[in-house]
Amino acid sequence: MLKKLLAGTGLVLTIGLSACQTAGPTTLACRAPTGEEFDIFRAVVSRDRATLSRYTSVGPARSALERRDPYVNNHLWGNQGYTGGTIVGVLTQPPPCVIDLPRPLDANGNPSTTRRTIAVYQQSRFQALAGSTSMTFQPEQVVRLPGNSGHDYFRCDFVQTSAGWRMTDLCGLPTVSGAVGG
Repeated sequence: MLKKLLAGTGLVLTIGLSACQTAGPTTLACRAPTGEEFDIFRAVVSRDRATLSRYTSVGPARSALERRDPYVNNHLWGNQGYTGGTIVGVLTQPPPCVIDLPRPLDANGNPSTTRRTIAVYQQSRFQALAGSTSMTFQPEQVVRLPGNSGHDYFRCDFVQTSAGWRMTDLCGLPTVSGAVGG
């Protein structure tokens, strides 16, 4: 009985892995920021709230930014000169290394065309953690970013709007969750 169970488990595992293997490997590679991303990063470094608001979709993150929530200030710029673990802390040691993460799947199982996520590192930090400027994961592997979120890198979720790509979470603001858009 145990032999049949193990054989069945092996068959299911093999079928599952072979189905994943047709998707091909996923390579995460450093790239330069797009124009919109560069504007967002410049706005963070220069504390330009108007630009950050313009590049943030309507929702909880934008509302918190516009009401000058102290939690948002600490998330973006730190507190009393300490910027470790903040977005400005990563961005003030250029060049940035932007990594496109795999897109979520839509209802039909296709990569979303309206949602995307990036990770942003200091390029030298990513190279030290990954050993190069790119990492490749086989389909059966879980894609894991090297390092610690909020310290070595930050993640930014974007949604496509009529005005272009807009952040939904101010690059990982912990109190913002769920779908927002505008």
